[in-house]
Amino acid sequence: MVGLGDDGTSRPVEPFNGPSPGAYAQVAALLHESRRQAPDQLGLFLGRRVASFGMRDLSVYLTDFEQRRLVPIAGSAETASIGMDDSTGGRSFTTATQVEEPTGGGVRLWSVVVDGAARLGVISVTLSALDDADRALADSLAGVVAALLVTRGQCTDAYTALRRSEKFSLAAEMQWELLPPLSLDSGRVSVAGLIQPAYEVGGDCFDYAVNGDTLDFAVFDAMGHGLGSSQLAHLAVSSYRHSRRSGLDLEATYQAMDAAVAARSQGEEYVTCILGRLDLLDGHLTWINVGHPLPLLVRGGEVVGALSCEPTMPAGLGRGFTGNGVTEIAHDVLQPGDRLFCLTDGVVDSHRRGGADFGEERLVALLSERSRAGLDAAETVRQLSHTVLDHHGVLSDDTTAFLVDFH
Repeated sequence: MVGLGDDGTSRPVEPFNGPSPGAYAQVAALLHESRRQAPDQLGLFLGRRVASFGMRDLSVYLTDFEQRRLVPIAGSAETASIGMDDSTGGRSFTTATQVEEPTGGGVRLWSVVVDGAARLGVISVTLSALDDADRALADSLAGVVAALLVTRGQCTDAYTALRRSEKFSLAAEMQWELLPPLSLDSGRVSVAGLIQPAYEVGGDCFDYAVNGDTLDFAVFDAMGHGLGSSQLAHLAVSSYRHSRRSGLDLEATYQAMDAAVAARSQGEEYVTCILGRLDLLDGHLTWINVGHPLPLLVRGGEVVGALSCEPTMPAGLGRGFTGNGVTEIAHDVLQPGDRLFCLTDGVVDSHRRGGADFGEERLVALLSERSRAGLDAAETVRQLSHTVLDHHGVLSDDTTAFLVDFH
């Protein structure tokens, strides 16, 4: 293999295969040693240990719930939060890449902290000099940080509390605990979702699971607002997961959810949703429209329109009106590169007092623009959600954006 030197001449380039076995042993030792550390003291522990990697000034940043700022955990070298859209660390997060930044004492290297495909935040370290081995080692360190934040974070409230710039309502607390990871990349498919307003959301939710060659996904909108709406969403999502894990088809999944919601309220409450099942081998999509806004298909960087499916009665109302039947089970075929965008009605209908709705026309233009720009699913959803929220100011309804990228 050859490359170009500074003078434009060719020079041999040695293949690079990641950190040395010794570096991997250091990372493994770090992970092992972390088991004896207090779960809320990861910043201090990691900061002490990176010196053995030839690094210094470690800072671990977590994204806030709105994904607008990156906030350093206790023990980080830096103590101030940074903006997602106007900082080097934010660029590392939004592009999911390593970014280098010259400093007076060397190079500051930013690496994204990813659990699966869910971006939790970034880390930064300073090095006197930088080569490919250092970059790979820093990337491995970021992977360890992700694992520690997920596993040790279950034993402390420190990191969840740190991510909040406002107080959660009880309904929002329940909804965030209900959500799966906000994004996933399994190679053949990527998904990403976000709910707004982060600190007041009540009845909106989404869920998904990849099992073998199948992606199951659903987007929910429970009637009402606040705690009652959140409780209703919990019932619907729990029923959906129970049916999915029991191997039921989509029609039986709807019937079980309809019965569960109806039993709670005797036809006084309901949940709308999209229930989808995507074959990851051939792109065959089977789905049901349970009284919900239709998903939009993006192909070749343009929104080509909404998929079509006759609506079934919302869950909770089907038993009394249609004999618990599904009006239509729709079938479509996604092509590699297609995107399927699911939403709740708050995305297009919410508005400022006296102002105009965000509207479907504006949504279509924005989704096409972000798709043509080549943004991945997670960043597309983040930018779209913020644009909707900024347009509305204070949302008059919950909003959920959920995107499926079929690779």
